Amino acid sequence: MQHIIASCFLLVLSIVPAHSRGEFRVGGADGNPWPSLLSEEGAGEYWLFDSEGQFASTESVGVTPHGAAADTLIDFADNAIGPRFIDPAVNLTLTDPNSSAIKIPLPYIGGEAQTTDGCGAVDNHTPVVKKQFDGDVTTAHFRRFTPGQGIFSGGTIIAGVTGEGWKQAVVIDFRAAVPVNRIRFFPRLGQEDDLLLINELAEPHPSLETFGVDSFASNFLAWYEIRVGDNSARFAKSPCDKVSVNLHGLRWVRNQDPQLTVLESNRENLDPVVDLRFPTESIRWITAQAFPLRDWEVAEFEVYGEGFVEETVLVTQILDFGQPINWGKIRWDADVPEGTRIEVRTRTGNSPDPSLYFAENINGDIRPITLAAYEKLDPSGRLPTADDTDNWSFWSPPYDFAAGLRDSTGPAAAWRDGTPLLSPGPSRYIQLSFRLFSTFTTAPRIRAFTLQFGNAPAAREILGEVWPIAVDSFAPREFTYIVRPEFSAEDTGFDRLEIRTHAQVQAISVVKRDGTELDLDAFVPDIQADRLVVSFPRLQGEDDSFKQLEVRFVVPVLRFGTEFSGWVFDSNDPDQIKQQIRPGNATFRFSGDGLAVNTPVGGRLLVDIAVTSNPLTPNGDGLNETLEIAYKLREVTASRPVRLAIYNLAGQLVVELPPVAARSGEFAHRWDGRAADQQLVPPGTYIWRLQLEEKEERAGILAVAY
Repeated sequence: MQHIIASCFLLVLSIVPAHSRGEFRVGGADGNPWPSLLSEEGAGEYWLFDSEGQFASTESVGVTPHGAAADTLIDFADNAIGPRFIDPAVNLTLTDPNSSAIKIPLPYIGGEAQTTDGCGAVDNHTPVVKKQFDGDVTTAHFRRFTPGQGIFSGGTIIAGVTGEGWKQAVVIDFRAAVPVNRIRFFPRLGQEDDLLLINELAEPHPSLETFGVDSFASNFLAWYEIRVGDNSARFAKSPCDKVSVNLHGLRWVRNQDPQLTVLESNRENLDPVVDLRFPTESIRWITAQAFPLRDWEVAEFEVYGEGFVEETVLVTQILDFGQPINWGKIRWDADVPEGTRIEVRTRTGNSPDPSLYFAENINGDIRPITLAAYEKLDPSGRLPTADDTDNWSFWSPPYDFAAGLRDSTGPAAAWRDGTPLLSPGPSRYIQLSFRLFSTFTTAPRIRAFTLQFGNAPAAREILGEVWPIAVDSFAPREFTYIVRPEFSAEDTGFDRLEIRTHAQVQAISVVKRDGTELDLDAFVPDIQADRLVVSFPRLQGEDDSFKQLEVRFVVPVLRFGTEFSGWVFDSNDPDQIKQQIRPGNATFRFSGDGLAVNTPVGGRLLVDIAVTSNPLTPNGDGLNETLEIAYKLREVTASRPVRLAIYNLAGQLVVELPPVAARSGEFAHRWDGRAADQQLVPPGTYIWRLQLEEKEERAGILAVAY
């Protein structure tokens, strides 16, 4: 075996590749402009550095037409991204009067104003309804009162009249929830007859000269209802979208729609100018419905708000790097004030379009078709698209934002900061998503974002699987981890395997390379708190010879569906750019073909609690000086505080230790026998209580003696 290892070392020394690094930068002083991520022409360029870290060249980053890029109320000021701040002096519903006759766009925010009429009425009602959003106080959306048959509300006849178009409500869709605290509407007012009303208008105050001569103040709304809804109210995009072709069967907004909340309902209004003020709330949908008592009109319907948009999102185009890329780390320079947060997600692929398209043939069978053929179909008869999971990953979970923050204490080129990209590679395409959560008064902001990658993949493909894929307890047990790489001539190869185990590995029994067991004294594994790194002679080459890694280790699994994610990298690479292992059939010995392990469902979250140094004797002799309470935390996917408190037998709190922010794993609290005032407690019996938020607590007895 030593002869084999020595031969491998000679091979490694003769083919160690020169490494170089690429960086795609957005924002900041030298990055691509943030809006370029939405461009249909290209997303800018990336920088290439040689093995010495010196700048070598730049290359263009293309985009594909299939990414459905979007930004929802993003502010791009100073080449950074943050949520839009809503100016209280700006009318959010002011439209462009010169826009297409079939739409009422709302340029300041986005979205449109429409009505609850059916699709066939759009051409007729739009020019009339638009007049109440055009900023011209001399034009109005006018409805004539016509006596006629009785009308109903809630099954009761309310008037022996009909009103032209009385059944329809005006619908405002901002496309995203924005902070709103004021709605104002009024009829056409005359410069002389309504001078007092005009002078009493609150800011923003139209000048007297903009009003007409004649007064139509008597046409004010005597009976109206305003309803609102946030992003949780889900409807189709327009009345022309049929339910059958919308995801989840979404319908268009109805009159007095039960999905919306009544903001104001007034059957006895006497004010020509209605100026509703209310506490700021996030609103996406507004419906305004008038009921016929006489002729009525609305010259202007205005909506105002103030503050940062509470939830904004930027989804990039699908970025095309021109060749398969070995993704490394990502990092960002950002401000995240208390009460705000930012979610970053990624997905990667090896085809320009992440969707698949289908149609029925004449026999009713479902068959795949091209996008061009799909777009030729009648929209009402199109089948839903599907994700191309063979060529694209799903969106990653949100990254640990703190882990990806730029550490300004070190040089940027060193890449000692950042967090590994979670989406698999190598891949040619990548798409990014940034979601920012604010309060009305405080907002986060990302100034710069950098994506690091290697000049060439470590291997064309790396498959991995773990066995067993299910355990019946939370006790430590042995797992076998198999990795099978496939190489091309230009691949750099690797000599390190990193496995994220979530809990600390307790033992490593075997490491094999190409079926040959390695001497663990020569290749010492690096066991860390939540992962394991093993070393071995370099794997590289494009021939079809057997290439495989096998690692057997003992570790507890504390969360259902725990995935033993893995990466490979080259120790000679100064940037330590890692390639993620894809779950798949790495060996015929096992049938799991995956990296996730299932555990029993249900039960306690705090398990295997062990108390040492009980009784506690903090007398300075070096024995039993510190009480330790160790435990395992299971089924907790996000960091949660775990607290240890000590009480006397009267139930009085003696001391509460600083909380430990923990997710599934193994942890310990330690107490030195001192109370909150840092004085040693008297000898006696005490109660310890371990608490996971409000979800679960465990308690026990301890003794203190001197």
